[in-house]
Amino acid sequence: MAAAILPISGWYKPGTDDFTPSDRGDIPPIRLNSNENAYGPSEASKKAIMDSLTEANRYPRAFISQLREAIAAREGLTTQHILITAGSTELLGLTGLVYGLQKGELLACHPTFDFLLQYAERLGCTWSRTPVQENFQCDLNALSKATNKNTKLIFVCNPNNPTGIEIPYDDLKTFCETHAPNYPLYIDEAYIELSPDGRKSSMSGLVDRYPNLIIGRTFSKVFGLAGMRIGYAVAHPDTISKLANYHIGREQTLSVPAAAAAMAALEDHDFEAMCRTKIIEGRNMVSKAFNEWGVKHLPSAANFIFFNNEKFAMDPVMAMEQEKILIRSYKSVPGWSRVSIGKVEEMQMFLEAAKKYVVT
Repeated sequence: MAAAILPISGWYKPGTDDFTPSDRGDIPPIRLNSNENAYGPSEASKKAIMDSLTEANRYPRAFISQLREAIAAREGLTTQHILITAGSTELLGLTGLVYGLQKGELLACHPTFDFLLQYAERLGCTWSRTPVQENFQCDLNALSKATNKNTKLIFVCNPNNPTGIEIPYDDLKTFCETHAPNYPLYIDEAYIELSPDGRKSSMSGLVDRYPNLIIGRTFSKVFGLAGMRIGYAVAHPDTISKLANYHIGREQTLSVPAAAAAMAALEDHDFEAMCRTKIIEGRNMVSKAFNEWGVKHLPSAANFIFFNNEKFAMDPVMAMEQEKILIRSYKSVPGWSRVSIGKVEEMQMFLEAAKKYVVT
């Protein structure tokens, strides 16, 4: 396994594609390029971080165990259904390692969040890309038709990044019920709390029936803890054990302060609700303005909006950089850009700046 990991030393840095920050001098940027929660962390999480520092000389086993119990209770499952990782990025890499070492093919739509897929490719797997539909919806029928004897894992990001589009619940549930009996299936639910029905849209209720099903979650979005690096898998205990066997950090990659922050976040229901409300308010503000300006954009169920550049007098990423606002674009999807949803006042500033470049 160690030999297989060596090629990853040349691994790209996720989130840097097509992004070069300008020299802002002493003026801090408005950061709308990484889908972070501008409202977090909560005061409760901050206090928990500070209070936990008296335990920083101890290994985090007890804290991680307590966090696993809290997550299991939230999901209505046992602790054996949960694997905690240093952000969902570590979980994606771990899953890419476990299934990438089997060679063969991984299936996913395109564009999507490709960390797991790129990681597995480094280990000798191939990524079989199925284009999204004309409306940018993930084409589940195309994924179904692409399955074959070499398929090692099917990856679905829902809501999808960078498009923000959510797959209808019944469609995805049927897809899972059809394919999870035969293929490992990873559903990335990083943004699920921000979808219209929130966690009710999750596929986590299926994990006991389908051992091949893995649900990926994160504390980086609605809980505002991206910098603390807290993610977790929800899966059948047999699959959790399989992933844990390959976990290089022996299930201890989370720090004491991170675990403490996450536990506090789970208990702070008011803060979670506030973040969800404010992020959706900001999302609706941008969508409304884009509709008024005739800027084509996709219906988002996440904390960002994917929009077309054709109504802008110059590349929006470059234009916003001039305005001291950071958004991003993708080489793989030319002609489109993505703006993350920050605080409501930040979105107002973004709209005031963006309007200068919209051709009417």
